[in-house]
Amino acid sequence: MAASMSLHTGIDITTALSLLIALLVALGSPLVGCAATGDRKAHAPGPDSEAAAERANWHARRLASLSAEDGWLTLVGLDFLTDGTHRIGHGDSCEFRYANLTAPMIGTFLVEGTQVRFRAESADVLLDGSPVTGEFALVADDAGAPSVLRNGSLSITLVRRNGALALRVRDNASPVRTAFRGIELFPHDPALAVEGRVLPAASGETVAIANVTGFVEETPIAARVRFALAGTTHEFVATAGANGRLFVVFGDSTNGRDTYGGGRFLDLPAPVDGCTTVDFNRATNPPCAFTAFATCPTPPAGNRLPVAVRGGERAPK
Repeated sequence: MAASMSLHTGIDITTALSLLIALLVALGSPLVGCAATGDRKAHAPGPDSEAAAERANWHARRLASLSAEDGWLTLVGLDFLTDGTHRIGHGDSCEFRYANLTAPMIGTFLVEGTQVRFRAESADVLLDGSPVTGEFALVADDAGAPSVLRNGSLSITLVRRNGALALRVRDNASPVRTAFRGIELFPHDPALAVEGRVLPAASGETVAIANVTGFVEETPIAARVRFALAGTTHEFVATAGANGRLFVVFGDSTNGRDTYGGGRFLDLPAPVDGCTTVDFNRATNPPCAFTAFATCPTPPAGNRLPVAVRGGERAPK
């Protein structure tokens, strides 16, 4: 009988077939070999009370950063520049007007192609923390550390957005910041912290990501993250985060109802041995949930989950 026959190794065929099937199942699993190690331990599923307490500490730090000086809650303007001169101040004659600037006109931006200069007209203008007078060039954020102009409670940075130069304006006295009372969270759910297998992207591989204005940009892919949620395998496209971490923009069926309509963000721990943790309890709102002057990325098609993820931050009120 075949069942009683033995292989030359001494293992009978029935046992060998069982081992082979187990191996094939394991190889088909998106998470084979993924165990919580290193930095991922803090995010990995564990005792519910311990994980919930760690998340509470994480969210306190998140809110402190969000509401800090020059944080996202202070963003009050994104002024695109065209060739020519643009005056800025709180006076009616200025093209760019902000009530909390200290003078009717604090200066003039002079734009010629990709070159932007600023001519200070007020004595209390700072450039990168130091008082300035006269006229000087500004550095945009795509050319190195950007120049930062300050006056009163405002800071102004030259940025490139949607392929064009613009002034990003922040006001530490913004009512969005001063009236901020936090963000409601979904209850902590241990089942929403799952292990993910990190699959390296091919060299030069990109993904088309649209921002909230509809501008589409080809963005380098850092990795794909495969994970199981509610019994189904999914795969996210991730871009590079800080210090080896991975950044994911995702959507789910709660968007536009319980959560922000443009999706949410996940900051994943740096991979260890090809694994990371996908913890939806730490899903955060993008800056666009708080201000109309941010240009946040929206989820690429493959990052839109067909299920409701009731974890992490709810839509701000």
